[in-house]
Amino acid sequence: MKISVIKPALLCLIFFLVACQSEYTRLVESELASGVKNDSIFYSFKFGQSKDQFYDTCWEYNRKKIFSHGPSNNYVQVVLKPNDSASAEDKIRMLFYAKFNAEEEIVAMDVKFSHVAWAPWNKDLQADKLMPKVKDTLMKWYPGNEFIKVKDVLVKIDGNRQIRLKEENDKDVSVVIEDMEYRYKELTK
Repeated sequence: MKISVIKPALLCLIFFLVACQSEYTRLVESELASGVKNDSIFYSFKFGQSKDQFYDTCWEYNRKKIFSHGPSNNYVQVVLKPNDSASAEDKIRMLFYAKFNAEEEIVAMDVKFSHVAWAPWNKDLQADKLMPKVKDTLMKWYPGNEFIKVKDVLVKIDGNRQIRLKEENDKDVSVVIEDMEYRYKELTK
């Protein structure tokens, strides 16, 4: 008699615990369990590349006049143009810099997008207007799962690659592209 009561109670408890998992947690676990490995970031950057490879690649693109240094030399800069006849208002500045682990391998990329012609008084070039453009661009660059909202951040996870997207301030849209396998290992240490 006791076993027949315990079994349904245990099943209810398991169901409750599974139901309490957030959509985000379930997505992370299922994507990591899928075994899909997405190591490409953008241009020719990949998770696991060394710091030296990152600098060599940046130098190569700089020589081709594709990359330049960003403000205060803290980021690499690329100006994205929707087409060749793009006006200054259509151009988008992409600033990025790699995050490295203790072995000096790329584990994430910190990226900021803003309109080149941004000004505090120009409401059409604010981050809230840029956000949908960046989201659409990221979906083209990284097809697969859609973004989901987690608090004030949009998150997209495909295999081991997670992309977090949010408005940082009135000017910038912030993106972090990271290797969830590395992040998961760090969290479970």
